[in-house]
Amino acid sequence: MTKPLPEKRPKIFYLFRHGETDWNQAGRMQGSVDIPLNKFGIAQAEAMRAFFDGLTGELISSPLSRASMTSRIALRVSETSVNTLRTDARFAESRLGKAEGLTREELIISFGESAWDKWIGLGDDSWHAKFPDGESKAEVRDRALAALDELTSEPHETFFISTHGGLLRRLLHHFHPDETLPIDVGNGYVFKFIFENGRWSADRKPIFTPKRF
Repeated sequence: MTKPLPEKRPKIFYLFRHGETDWNQAGRMQGSVDIPLNKFGIAQAEAMRAFFDGLTGELISSPLSRASMTSRIALRVSETSVNTLRTDARFAESRLGKAEGLTREELIISFGESAWDKWIGLGDDSWHAKFPDGESKAEVRDRALAALDELTSEPHETFFISTHGGLLRRLLHHFHPDETLPIDVGNGYVFKFIFENGRWSADRKPIFTPKRF
């Protein structure tokens, strides 16, 4: 009798948004601009470290410093640690083109209120929204999904991915297409994604949120 193949264990992905920056605090669109963590962002990353302690896995980050610094603090990556960190540009924040650096009010003055409404909108039509010289929400979703799918073929069972609010929202709304309200993705929020039996699932709500310092 042929022995049944052993069941594959599910792969666990912890995706988390970087800590706060001064531009987050000021309400400015960061996109691909490389803004570092502020003191609150560092404290949020330190709070995340207590949550992640005891967990092991593969560490991956957006190449933007606010994400990589969060990962290094939260997952204890240093010159002498056994943990190593690799970067993947597909987990970087949405490129917002000419909208980068603008507040909501400045963006509306420059591009009109309809451009803002389309950007924050939900539903099938919203995936095409983008700003001049920037990426559409669908393009961000697709590159992130491609990166995640590639990781499922690696031998690791657990992954920690330091990324950004816009990208996380694209993924969460992709996996929850019936969601009618914007999903809250605050600085330092951690979300759990699972790949099992060839299928993805993702919690709509974060499994960890740092307090406001």
